[in-house]
Amino acid sequence: MKWFDKWFVRKCKWAWENKHLAYESEYATSDLISKSSGVAISDDPHSLNDGLRINIKKVIGGSLVTFRTYDRKRDENTDRTYIITGDQDFNTELGKIITMESMRQI
Repeated sequence: MKWFDKWFVRKCKWAWENKHLAYESEYATSDLISKSSGVAISDDPHSLNDGLRINIKKVIGGSLVTFRTYDRKRDENTDRTYIITGDQDFNTELGKIITMESMRQI
């Protein structure tokens, strides 16, 4: 393992002595970020807590509508599940549920 230690020390010394070269890179920082996975390190996965997270699943006899919210103060997720049966009008019932959930978040 000594070879790795020597190699690492040489690379660190070279980087320290040539730190002015880091700003003269041929790649712009924005190019490196746009070619990455698209998620920056500083992004918070729970930062979208202002909107409604809706999951709709078709099941036998109707649909399941699930709303997920995240409370940052308590650090907990809350799921609310509603059932829309096949004999109900899906669009009308979904509109009612979304209205109720959006009023709950205010």
